[in-house]
Amino acid sequence: MARLAIITICYNDREGLSRTFASVFGQSCRDIEYIVVDGGSTDGSVDLIKANAARITTWTSEKDAGIYDAQNKGWYTANAPFVLFLNAGDVFASADVLERTIPMLTDAVDIVYGDAQLMDQRGCFAMKTHPQRITSAWLMKEVVAHQSQFIRRSLLEKVEGYDLRYPIAADYAFFAQLFWETHLRLRHAGFVISAFDTTGFSSAPEQKQRAAAERKAIQRAFAPQWWYFVYHGYAGFNRLIGR
Repeated sequence: MARLAIITICYNDREGLSRTFASVFGQSCRDIEYIVVDGGSTDGSVDLIKANAARITTWTSEKDAGIYDAQNKGWYTANAPFVLFLNAGDVFASADVLERTIPMLTDAVDIVYGDAQLMDQRGCFAMKTHPQRITSAWLMKEVVAHQSQFIRRSLLEKVEGYDLRYPIAADYAFFAQLFWETHLRLRHAGFVISAFDTTGFSSAPEQKQRAAAERKAIQRAFAPQWWYFVYHGYAGFNRLIGR
């Protein structure tokens, strides 16, 4: 059985899906499951999926309740012990990413994460570098790019998947809950895993305020009270304790 399932979700982004397919199929390591979850696209994405069906382990096309509902469908379908979400428009940083990373997916680790490039229509324009050791202080301010996380599937089972109450920040909620409530075994890969397409829904400028509000609610739910107080101040602490 393959150690890794790559999951790609898509909705009316044929061009982005084509880039992602080229990146996945161009990897030097092919010993993977590949799962594609389409949200009922009408722009030719389904035709593209059908044309590449021989290289896809399983695929579906049906309406869903958003990004994280689709990602939940994807990981639930997977059989491999680790999953990576590389959604339509996202690509691997190089052709040997999986060859270098899959040997790290051992029984001694829960999440292997690397760095990520940020890209738009012009190409890559910035780098998101993650620390070798993630701390509470860092997590209060930052999020680990989900396109650069190789996640043990059983962790998703443990928390019953991504929480759909957070339509923008459910990936942050997943990581934050496990980080603050369990002994999460993390390993930094030491190199760039993916290039993240910043033109999607969750990265849109008009969503920044909503995303910040979701992250704050997630911190209120899972972060130690001390860290919530340090980061959000007395007003935030008083709200946390109900004053």
